Amino acid sequence: MSNRFGRECRMSVNYLIRQILAYNPDADCDLLRRSYEFSQTCHHGQQRISGDAYFSHCFETAKTLVELKLDTDTICAGLLHDVLEDTSASRDELVDQFGDTITELVEGVTNISKYKFKGGIQQRTAENYLRLLLATAKDTRVILIKLADRLHNMQTLASLPPHKQERIAKQTFEVYAPLAHRLGIARIKSRLEDLAFKYLYATEYREIADLLAAKLGEREAYTKWMVDVVQQELDLMGVKARVYGRPKHIYSIYQKIHQRGVPFEQIRDLFGLRVLVNSVGDCYAVIGILHNKWNHIPEQFKDFIGLPKANGYRSLHTTIVDRGQPVEIQIRTHEMHQIAEYGIAAHWRYKDGMPSETDNERIFAWFREMLAEIQEFKDPFQFIRSMKGELFPDEVFVFTPKGDLHSLPAGSTPIDFAYKIHTDIGQTCSGAEVNGAIVPFKYRLQNGDRVNIQTRANGHPSRDWLRWVKTARARNKIQSWLNEQNRAQAIDLGKRLLELEMRQRQLNLKHFFKSSELLDIAEKLVSKKKAQLPPIDELFRQIGNGKESATHVANLLSPEPPPITEKQERTTRPPQSAPSIEMEGIDLDLARIMKCCHPIPGDEIIGYLTRGRGISVHRADCSRIINEPERIFDIDWTPIENVTYPAPITVECDNRPGMLAEITTLIAQYKVNIDTVGSHRTNKETGYDQFTLEVNGIEQLEAIMESIRYLKGVRSVSRITSFSSDKRRNL
Repeated sequence: MSNRFGRECRMSVNYLIRQILAYNPDADCDLLRRSYEFSQTCHHGQQRISGDAYFSHCFETAKTLVELKLDTDTICAGLLHDVLEDTSASRDELVDQFGDTITELVEGVTNISKYKFKGGIQQRTAENYLRLLLATAKDTRVILIKLADRLHNMQTLASLPPHKQERIAKQTFEVYAPLAHRLGIARIKSRLEDLAFKYLYATEYREIADLLAAKLGEREAYTKWMVDVVQQELDLMGVKARVYGRPKHIYSIYQKIHQRGVPFEQIRDLFGLRVLVNSVGDCYAVIGILHNKWNHIPEQFKDFIGLPKANGYRSLHTTIVDRGQPVEIQIRTHEMHQIAEYGIAAHWRYKDGMPSETDNERIFAWFREMLAEIQEFKDPFQFIRSMKGELFPDEVFVFTPKGDLHSLPAGSTPIDFAYKIHTDIGQTCSGAEVNGAIVPFKYRLQNGDRVNIQTRANGHPSRDWLRWVKTARARNKIQSWLNEQNRAQAIDLGKRLLELEMRQRQLNLKHFFKSSELLDIAEKLVSKKKAQLPPIDELFRQIGNGKESATHVANLLSPEPPPITEKQERTTRPPQSAPSIEMEGIDLDLARIMKCCHPIPGDEIIGYLTRGRGISVHRADCSRIINEPERIFDIDWTPIENVTYPAPITVECDNRPGMLAEITTLIAQYKVNIDTVGSHRTNKETGYDQFTLEVNGIEQLEAIMESIRYLKGVRSVSRITSFSSDKRRNL
């Protein structure tokens, strides 16, 4: 009896009005009350299959809209959304009592079921999506009401027979949840996914739910402890922030199990933390503080502030490791949080605390373009085919300049697209235009992009491409080409190194080609089982890769040691005076840029023949170069378009709140990516902030560093030899 009494209280109009007034003091309470009473009267005597009064569904739909903090008209339309379809109420009555706006919203929801198309299951899935779009052409709030309506239908799905449960759950999974995701409404999307998953994969759902429940107390205690520790650390550093824990949803955990191919017990990140701050600068400051206090997983750092998602989502993501436990953390401003949670619904929220117009425009851009496209298609199925990317968010659908449609995995780049068209286009790709604008190769393609690939006869893949491509086809083609070029380069380099060694002995290598001596030695040194080349070529390859020494081979060919020159006697540690080799024809792009000194274009560099790995590129003053003159030679940079290089720097500055934010804000003005951020404090007065910047060369890096030096509180700016050492070089 008490449960029923509580339910009836929660369904009272006064309860609803109190919830609305909490965020909208100016709400039209009379309009809300009249909408409530009109809907309750129209649905009087009607029951749902569950046995509940039909009006309870209208009320729960409105409650979800209140949860989204939507405007009064939308909530009233939620209360009334079924009166035209399921009762005798007329359109004229609605207009007379509630006006045109609310009536049009109710009509929009009603009209969704009026679009009928023929076709199979997959077509019907797409058609449902199309109906939603067509129905929202006049007012996007229609789709918010429909999502709230579907959420309550999923919450009461247990009362339906199994075949209907499966059909509705599948439709929710394939249409409504992806749509909520695409519109950025995270709190609706995750609930729809969990509910649909519960009915489509009941066994897996129950297993995960039981396993989560088994250690709930332990997990909650650890979450609270982590929240307190992070909050204290941010307070100590003077950053105003709110930290709280967030449990992972069951379906998202299932995805981790499925994608990683591991059992539940090995999924350790079952919860995450969220940090809300006041400014973008504070977001980056928090990242620096976290990375200084805890180890982090570099590949899991994502900057969705610098590069927002298509649905307007903006946040910084990182994963720190606390005593072996990975903890995912999202950092965002309060405005970003509104967009992340409410997406397109944020536009219609009560105006106090509204997100910026820029955020609203970003959210609506996709929606407006999609609605405009509907008008251009005479055949609905043509539009449906073009919209597959919205139904399947793990793919992107892009166009060639001629209008041909191609699908690629989400996260694909113009390079992936080039290889999808033809291997030769991929291999000779020299640039890309997307929607008429030049973009870098690492640009992530979006649905509907029109991509034009530029090629060059002498163009070829770069090792950097492997960092950016998404598709296995592109990766395999690039790696295959690099392997072939590395092999050819190693053979050529090995031959040159041996020729150089023989010249120092005043001998000509060609003489040994004519005799059988070189072949005999090659056959002795080369493993016939592993060799895929003729013995001499394989020997050259091993010399070029550093696996075999040119000096050793020369000693076998000519046991007499070479004469020592005055130049060699004076040499302690060249590279400038080391025996060198003309690098014409040797592609620097195939060499390895070493992380011990992080050379970038404009630096004086040398090549070093690394044992088993071929050519590595170092700064000429790198302390890691071993004094082995036969392995060192001179090389020069070859300019490559659309390529950036990591450049670590450290900033010594005053230890005061906001310092890190000022530095990151300045760096952002140069439109360069910040790959990593670190921070540590030596005392109360002095701090060191470390950044890895993606720059195109020394000029850009020097300009950034010079600007940082002029910031108040900055004492020095230096390049870092390595984050693992304290060797720095002032520019």
